Amino acid sequence: MKNKKWLFFDLFDTIVYVDEAIYYEGKKEAAEIAGLNPDDFILAWKSTSEDALLGKLKDPFQRANDALKKMGISDRNICAKIAIYDIETLQRCVSFYDGATETLSFLREKGFNLALLSNATATTAFILSPLHLRDRFDYLILSYEIGVKKPDPRFFQIAFERTKATPSESLFIGDGANRELDAAREAGIDTIRITHISKAHTFMDKNNLSSDDHIEVKSFSELLRQLGY
Repeated sequence: MKNKKWLFFDLFDTIVYVDEAIYYEGKKEAAEIAGLNPDDFILAWKSTSEDALLGKLKDPFQRANDALKKMGISDRNICAKIAIYDIETLQRCVSFYDGATETLSFLREKGFNLALLSNATATTAFILSPLHLRDRFDYLILSYEIGVKKPDPRFFQIAFERTKATPSESLFIGDGANRELDAAREAGIDTIRITHISKAHTFMDKNNLSSDDHIEVKSFSELLRQLGY
């Protein structure tokens, strides 16, 4: 891992943990307050994921509206309630993995440039400030902002264009969802899979995981050892 200047990190299940119980409870509460069947609403919500990740749904209100339309409902008041719950639920269910913030600070002190490369919806914007992510990273490259998501090769090309990094001086660290590690390697970037004990399994497409032949660590302390610290 010598001569690396840029460390590219995935966000969900890499830097932060998503508590699935809190997430789905929030979705059920939103549905019940809006007078909707929770199971039907969650299915409709999940069906909007692709457009939300690509930024076609620009904010939580638009996503709520799209989900409700799929249920045959058009009501701005219900949309507003669901959008607010979406924001508040994400803020409640996301937290840093142990050692994440300390590791990021240490790596910056060692002179690494850090960039966050994440498949994310517009609701993610509402956790950036609480988690101080703009302060912790030099660049945030989020799928809903650029209209491309991993593993599309254009995602990493945009990362290179924005950061001015080169593949040979870059390292990508992620949990391996969405074939992100394979795509990074195909873009010429060295990779490390970080496999935390706890992760949000229900958000992961098991048919679209990265291959098993990437260097693997199970904690941030192991990551630092892999980097020579």
